Amino acid sequence: MENINYKKAKKQIRKYKYTFLKVLGTIILFPIVFIVSAILSKFFTPYLFKYPRVGIDENGQEVNNLNHYLADIKEKKLKNWELSKDQIEEFEIGPDEAKISCLILRNNSNKWVVALHGFKRNKYMGVRNAIQFYKKGYNVISFDAYAHGKTYGKYSDLGVTNSKVLNEVINWVKNNNHVDEIGVIGVSMGAATAVYWAQQYYQVNKIDWLISDCALTQPVEQIRFFLKKYFKWLPWWIASFKINWFFKKYSKTNLKDMNLQKNLNSFRDLPVLFIHGKLDSFIDYNNSIIMYCEKSKDSDNTKIKIFDDSEHSSSIVDHQEEYVLITIDFVRETMKKSLTKELEAKLFE
Repeated sequence: MENINYKKAKKQIRKYKYTFLKVLGTIILFPIVFIVSAILSKFFTPYLFKYPRVGIDENGQEVNNLNHYLADIKEKKLKNWELSKDQIEEFEIGPDEAKISCLILRNNSNKWVVALHGFKRNKYMGVRNAIQFYKKGYNVISFDAYAHGKTYGKYSDLGVTNSKVLNEVINWVKNNNHVDEIGVIGVSMGAATAVYWAQQYYQVNKIDWLISDCALTQPVEQIRFFLKKYFKWLPWWIASFKINWFFKKYSKTNLKDMNLQKNLNSFRDLPVLFIHGKLDSFIDYNNSIIMYCEKSKDSDNTKIKIFDDSEHSSSIVDHQEEYVLITIDFVRETMKKSLTKELEAKLFE
């Protein structure tokens, strides 16, 4: 059992929430706070909104294709994770004004996994954490997130709108295939998208299981965490005044709509596995602890694995065999319990 300390995790994440003293400091130093926040928002905007979606990146590497994926797994030394061109089918879902760019790794199976990539990544990177399921006979579908790759949208909102895109993809799978089992695995922004999707859509669009690897819980607090990381000499409350307002100017969405620290009982019957690296300097691992503890209040189908020595989204890299074993076993146990419940229900009909 993981050493989980809910109170400690809440205290750590609370550092990026306003308190009375921080509000008082903001009022007293308001001219400084306003000017510094405005300047840093200009500096930080390119980081949030400008990234290669197709074509060549800053390192001269073509992105969002098989070669990009192969270069990534080679760099990360992921063994037996290779794919060939004939295993991949690219296609699009939806009308021209809301087109979703997808890829499928097909097996002759009625079992499906939807894989979600992280911030500034793409559908080819999305399949990286789901190849173990492909090898076990699952069909794997991945897609460019909202405002990423070839999918519609101009400015990302860190998963807020992407939950709608995920719902469209799940609907496509169900409407166009025979589905006996369907699960979702997401990494970073993709993990947050998956949990946020479950809050909104799960009760009307059921899936069998969900795996969340290093998810953030609130985009506004995550941006404050970014700012504190890159501008260590500045308190975040001086550097991030009206951060949601600045972000909304571009994304046209309210980041505060996403709050994964509350209402996780809205999908209490959905089995969820949370994964995080304790050394994550991009998204604090306490985010996953909070979600695990909140969801566990109302259900006994929730698990967590914290890798003590892993950085952001690197658990699969540092512990490939264990990562595969944990994810596969979680799904196997989940589906075994589901089958048992179905058989019991039929016995008592």
